[in-house]
Amino acid sequence: MNTKTQKLKRVLLVDDDKVTNLMHGRMIKRTGLVEQIDVATDGVAALEYLDDVAAKGDDLPELILLDINMPRMGGFEFLEQYAQLPDHIRSAKTVIIMLSTSALRTDHERAVNDPNVHRFICKPASSEDFQNFVQEYQDVISSN
Repeated sequence: MNTKTQKLKRVLLVDDDKVTNLMHGRMIKRTGLVEQIDVATDGVAALEYLDDVAAKGDDLPELILLDINMPRMGGFEFLEQYAQLPDHIRSAKTVIIMLSTSALRTDHERAVNDPNVHRFICKPASSEDFQNFVQEYQDVISSN
């Protein structure tokens, strides 16, 4: 970990797979780089979560790990709705990393071409991936 890297206050995991959320949550906790980890099991729940957090005046997540294929609302549909959110919810300081088991080239291209997605990787993410995500977040906020 870079000595200038600061802890993130909040990370949101958006995935319908409980095992993946448990694994990523444990891995993230072990890095010691996050104060709070929240989970939403689909895009609808994630949008409701963001709205609720903003309404309470709490810190929005600095990092969102977003799956593609989920029931009710998948990752791409979430991104379409996220782009329409008011500026006080859709922060330029939020880094969205799309995680997926999808090997489809079209999914990868669609993700990397979305202005709200900072990176696309195949899951599961590793501790090293997460440390890179935190550094990427630090780079994004220092450029804004």
